[in-house]
Amino acid sequence: MRLIPALLLSTALVTQPALAAEITHEGARQLEQKFTSYLPDSVAKSGLIKVRPGTANYEVTFDPTVLLKDVDPKTFSISGLKPLLSLIQPLEDGSWNFSQSADLDVKGQFTAGTDKTDFSYKIDGFRMDGVYDPEILYPKSAEMTANGIFMSSHSPLQSVEAHFGTMKSILESKRGNPGTIDLRSNTAMNAFTETVVDPAKVRIDVSADSVTADVAMNGVAYKPLHDIIFFVLDKVKADKLTPEDQTRLKEVLRANLPMFDALLESIDVANLKVVTPAGTFGAQTLRYTVNSNGLKDGAKAGFGIVIDRPSVPPGVVPDAFVAALPETVSFGAAFENLNLASGIGYFLDHADFNAEKPLTDEQSTAAGRLFLPGGALTLRYEDVSARSSVYDISLSGTTTVYPEQQGRQTTDVTIYARDFDKTISYLQQNAQTVPQFGQAAFVLLMMKGFAKIEADGRQMWNLVVDESGKMKINGQELAIPH
Repeated sequence: MRLIPALLLSTALVTQPALAAEITHEGARQLEQKFTSYLPDSVAKSGLIKVRPGTANYEVTFDPTVLLKDVDPKTFSISGLKPLLSLIQPLEDGSWNFSQSADLDVKGQFTAGTDKTDFSYKIDGFRMDGVYDPEILYPKSAEMTANGIFMSSHSPLQSVEAHFGTMKSILESKRGNPGTIDLRSNTAMNAFTETVVDPAKVRIDVSADSVTADVAMNGVAYKPLHDIIFFVLDKVKADKLTPEDQTRLKEVLRANLPMFDALLESIDVANLKVVTPAGTFGAQTLRYTVNSNGLKDGAKAGFGIVIDRPSVPPGVVPDAFVAALPETVSFGAAFENLNLASGIGYFLDHADFNAEKPLTDEQSTAAGRLFLPGGALTLRYEDVSARSSVYDISLSGTTTVYPEQQGRQTTDVTIYARDFDKTISYLQQNAQTVPQFGQAAFVLLMMKGFAKIEADGRQMWNLVVDESGKMKINGQELAIPH
């Protein structure tokens, strides 16, 4: 809810950069008028937003309770909401200081079908300070801190309670090429705990010393993005879009492509523990990443996960397998050569936003084909590896599949292994305990015969499988029985 007044504030500033730095009653009236001009009349006149001049700031009050006057309490109810006060101060360069501080303690209930869910949100205290650039509708810089964050949800299907000790979030923006901005945010939270209980009363407890999220988005065309925001605010109450509205919506959506030039996101979790009825699982660190180069033709969409020092409860893994547990495991890959702009363009050309299904089944199939040039979906393995005391392997390369042609695919990957003899020895030494290890050791000995030795001593295999299923290892063709 805190983002709503901030969004409305920034929206007003986009169209009102010339308000004087002096705090006046007329300035407050103009600012309130701008805030509410993008809202439906019934909401604009409800007292949702009020502005009055203070000594050194404009005092902006956002009262969310007015939005709930027409809500049926049998389907949704909430208590504890109170107006949020924000202070804004015009600066000589046209930007605005922005400040909020408050706490939150709300409880409520909503009904979905026949199930009722009770929820609560509590923040002992939060504060946000920043400087907004009125042209780009985003902070030049901002910092938010919060402590004592608690949330809960209880329903017949599941009970969830989560808590963070403290949180600090930093936002910043920089002008890039003409008409674009680069955005960055970093959020750090500590002392995370979560408890989940299912209907069978099975309890899962999750905890982490810290959770850090870092997001960078470069090359964002901010003016087309403003147009979408304004359109949504203007049509939020409309049951259907007129033909002119549909045309305008498609224009602003198309103008936003490719949306951004680069997106990088990472989430890092330190000292993760998951307590289950079977015992405690964990990891020293867990890192999740997402990356993309925009909604364009030839686009790339990547993802990855890295787990350091994973752990399992005693007895879950047989003794013979303990040495095989990885110390570090990573999987990073990306879908390549996606024609996102062509597929989205076809959707916008044919979509009817008033229909239950914007596209017919035939049109959906046609759009899907445009996303994949030649019907091919290529997955590139960028960072795939696992390391333990008895093995050290990594893999790179590609796999291409054709979703509409079952069984058609190609693979070209390169596998590296360090200390390969140690891996074979481990399997042989434990073959009496685990018979499958003996078979695996035999296969690895055969693979060793095909390996090339790199300058650093690693074994290397280039594995190529063509569309007919023929396999080559380091250029030598293998006959695979079917």
